[in-house]
Amino acid sequence: MVMSMKRYLALLWLALFFVMSTAATTVQAHAGLMGSQPKDGEVLQANPGQISLRFTEALEPDLVAVHLYDSKGEEVQLNRPTLQPGDVSQLNAQLPELSEGTYVAIVSVVSEDGHPVEERVSFSIGHKSATVIDPTEKKPDNSYLIVYRYLTQGIILLGGGLYLLAWRGQRYGLPAFSQLLGIGRQIGWGLALVGLVFLWFLYDEALTAVSLTDSLWQGNWSLLMQSPFAIMLLVSFALLILLAIPGMMTGWYVALWLVLICAQAFGGHAWGISPVWLSITLRLLHVLTVSIWMGALIYLWLTFKHSERGNEPFKQFFLRTVAIASVLAVLTGLVMLAVQTNVVSILQSSLTWSYLLYVKVASVCVMLAIAYRQTKRWRKTNGLQAKLLRWEILFGIVAILAGLWMSQINYPTASTETTATTETTVTNQHNH
Repeated sequence: MVMSMKRYLALLWLALFFVMSTAATTVQAHAGLMGSQPKDGEVLQANPGQISLRFTEALEPDLVAVHLYDSKGEEVQLNRPTLQPGDVSQLNAQLPELSEGTYVAIVSVVSEDGHPVEERVSFSIGHKSATVIDPTEKKPDNSYLIVYRYLTQGIILLGGGLYLLAWRGQRYGLPAFSQLLGIGRQIGWGLALVGLVFLWFLYDEALTAVSLTDSLWQGNWSLLMQSPFAIMLLVSFALLILLAIPGMMTGWYVALWLVLICAQAFGGHAWGISPVWLSITLRLLHVLTVSIWMGALIYLWLTFKHSERGNEPFKQFFLRTVAIASVLAVLTGLVMLAVQTNVVSILQSSLTWSYLLYVKVASVCVMLAIAYRQTKRWRKTNGLQAKLLRWEILFGIVAILAGLWMSQINYPTASTETTATTETTVTNQHNH
């Protein structure tokens, strides 16, 4: 890279030290059940009158629902649940007259970061029922949402980064974005647009308390604004439509791509982590620098014959851009970990999130090792290895997959681990 490798490594070590020194930062996971009254599995002598559930963070009032079922699997009608005055992390639902036996309450909420969460609490009045029919309806396979989100947001991040690099690469006599992709631009645009539509309906299906599609048709923006993920999808859709307008000045498309890339930062855990301004800033920088880093690698691969030899100004520009983007991507990723969770919780956790983090870290380390070898070779012999470049891109794609997957599932904190093991049996259905 343009900066010396010693300075490069020094920055990474400094970031690691910062993470370790701030590991005790107070954090909030997206809403997880901390406790309930009645407690899960409790046998009561009389009807408690209401069921109360406390979550790890504030809830959105119009996106909560409680469904109560008796031991036969029949639903008991309840009035709309309410949030506790002065404490929007507690949900209350009044109970009607209930006969003796076991009841199952299925609670669906959406936390401030837009994550749908489903929890289950059972309790009995007088005695436990001999048999209890599971009232859970068949849920949609979340793997579809993960696949569509990866393909859709992956196209946006890679396409955006590639466009920005191609825009700058033209100054060095290299091909423009349209020359590189040809009809591939229209194909990618169409796939991203269709993917956003599928994501919308998959996400809407996961919300049992309300229909976002109905709210959209009715113009109920106050409700839609309670879901950052829904707003991100709508904004991304609108930006893609604007990108399709032909004949605009170059600055129009550059600005739209920048906003479109940054919009993807608002669809994860950002809103559920305090302080929110720091969380959002870090995610914006991380998403943007990852997009530029990967876009630069793909651009170099597509323009390999044009840029490998005899274009010293482009080489200096490319190495400087990738150095800055990679350092910022790693630094923001590390600081996000410090703000979001802590090292002890990660190492002790058995959540999928932790294993995905290991995959992401390993992939980035491999990318940095390949980049170091390629940079030395490019400087000394003025040549590159196309095979290594392809491997670097492949590991980058794996890192993006891990990152997007991590952004839609529960991450480990001291509170979530304690809740999962001591207070209640939690069945989270995180759908974005």
